[in-house]
Amino acid sequence: MPAEYIFIVRHGETKANKKGIEAGTLDYPLTKTGVKDAQFIAKALRKVKINAVYSSPVFRAYETAKILAQPHNLKIKILKELTEAKLKSEYVGKEGRHHILTEPEVYSETNDELLDRTKKAIEIVTKEAFGNAIVVSHGDVINALLEGVVERKVSAEKYYVLNTDPAALSILKIKERPILILYNFYRKMFSEF
Repeated sequence: MPAEYIFIVRHGETKANKKGIEAGTLDYPLTKTGVKDAQFIAKALRKVKINAVYSSPVFRAYETAKILAQPHNLKIKILKELTEAKLKSEYVGKEGRHHILTEPEVYSETNDELLDRTKKAIEIVTKEAFGNAIVVSHGDVINALLEGVVERKVSAEKYYVLNTDPAALSILKIKERPILILYNFYRKMFSEF
């Protein structure tokens, strides 16, 4: 039986997020808030039968995945297709948040390449994970993955409709094709109202 639901989570908050630093693949650990937010999602999913946890190899994603895998006693599977969008080296570690769709010149991969990579990640998880799986990745990667699912022509529009918050949960139901059933659920989402 292939995957039924994929629970997609952006890594928790880091100091780079707070300071507007383009982290790329640098190892920024989660802040206390990032840990709390990931624990909130772990608690929300603890009663769900999870059979696999996949993570980007980047430390902040892996650290988040460990928190999410712990209640299910699962080992984390690293999936290179979930790695952060590939920035040009001169932008890594510098202030200024860039997004692949709005500032493609700062990336060493195109938006189409990112869309292909995220599509491949979902195909791998769908084939390997029996039942339900958790996937932990990064903002641009998750946006590309989900925008591919909702079938928008993002490369023609040059802006994001979806914007994934740190430690936010989105859920895909896998049928003949993935269906987005929950988007951007996070610990403080109702504190704005």
